[in-house]
Parts: sequence; structure tokens; C-alpha cells
Amino acid sequence: MTIADPRIQKRSQPKETVIFAAGQLQGQRDLQEDRFLNFSDECFVIADGVGGMPHGEVAATIACETAIWGYKHIRQRRCYWLNKKQFMHRIFRSTNLAVWQKHRETGFGDGLASTLLVLIVGAETLWIGSAGDSNAFFFRNGMVQKLTHEDVDAVGNLTKALGLKRLGLMPQFIREDFFVHDVILLATDGVSDYVTTNDLMMIMSSAGSTAETVKSAVDSLIQIAEENGSKDNMTACLIKRASVVGQSVLSSDSMI
Repeated sequence: MTIADPRIQKRSQPKETVIFAAGQLQGQRDLQEDRFLNFSDECFVIADGVGGMPHGEVAATIACETAIWGYKHIRQRRCYWLNKKQFMHRIFRSTNLAVWQKHRETGFGDGLASTLLVLIVGAETLWIGSAGDSNAFFFRNGMVQKLTHEDVDAVGNLTKALGLKRLGLMPQFIREDFFVHDVILLATDGVSDYVTTNDLMMIMSSAGSTAETVKSAVDSLIQIAEENGSKDNMTACLIKRASVVGQSVLSSDSMI
């Protein structure tokens, strides 16, 4: 029996839309170990392979692809779709297992791990899940709010990431209203650690209401992070709810 997708609605001209743009720089790292994926402008995922461990790019790729797979398939079960916290936990559980199981394959026994940041966008609500040190920021009426916190200890070591253990991973979970003109920023630590609150306010307020202006804002943010000394992989994604029909854009240097 085929279960109807709960996201399918009657077709009508939308009064609101989600506009996004994403970008990356490799910085001075040997490899680009950040990954970004988007599904249907309603689920956005950023993963960052854990530094100091091998196979970071593999871990981040598995994390992104599995999280999107989980979003598309787990939502078919009504009990999860109606309870977004359980839904998000299930996405993280499935993704964590996928990364952890990679250890068992030949050539990966020395371990691999990744951070994960997942954003689900609803009609007037957003939900975020996070494990690691990537961050989500929320902009409304000229003010920036940091929605997530880094899962790190006093000396900056990660205390939570996907693939470190088979069971027991509990992501942060955040719910927030998401109205017209609101903006969300998802960023890996290579960006968020090198920009100030004033930088974020300037960039997020300049996002505008077109794909071109949102992309320009993302590019400017990454440039600021680099100018402020970031040598790490840098990935950022800006998502804005606009009152006009727009076109979503994924910048050409973003990894999919």
C-alpha cells in the first residue's frame, strides 16, 4: 500500500516562498570536508567531517545523504510527521548509524565522524536538529539570535558528533516561528567562529528578496570569514522566507 506524502498539498499560486543560497570555500585545508544538501527547499543539511579523524569527507557525505534520505522516507509515517522532535531524533539516529557502520568496511577501521545540522522548513515554523559545532542563526526585525550551541568541552573538543558511538546520540532540537522576511543562517565553524554579531546583522539584513541578493549575501559572509582569518573549510547557507515567488539558488561552488 502506498502512503500519501503528507507534504503534498493542493496546487495553488504561492503567496510566500523560500529563497536560499549556499556557498563554500576550502580555505587552507588539503580537502573540502564540508558538505551541503537541500531537498525541495524544505530540508537543508550541513555536515562537517570531524578534524583530527580520517575520512572526514566520506563521513560528511554519508551524513548529508542519509539525513536527506531520512527526511524523505521517515516522514511517510504519520506519527513522526506530526511529532517533529521525534522525527528529527529519528533522522539523526538513522544518520548516526550509517556513519558508524562505515567503520566496519575495509579501509575505514581507523574511524570517521561528522557534525550534522538539519533544518526543516514548514508553513510558518522551522525545526532544527544539531550535533557538533556548526551553528544556526535567526534574523528578524534587525536582530540576530543564535539558535544552537556548540557541543564542545572547555578546551574546544567536540563532545558530540555522528559516528563516534552506535547508540545514544541525542541532538539539540529547536523550534521557531518562521515568518515573511525572517532569515536563517546555517554555517560550519569555519564561518561562524570568524564573524561577529555585527557582521551577521549586516549580512542577514542585506539578503533582500531575490535569489541574486541572497547569494550575494552568502558570498560576502564567507569573504568576511576568510578576511578575519579562517583557514578552515567554510560553508554557509542563507534561507529567507519572502512574500513573492522567487527562484532558489545553490551557488556553483557548493558541494552536493
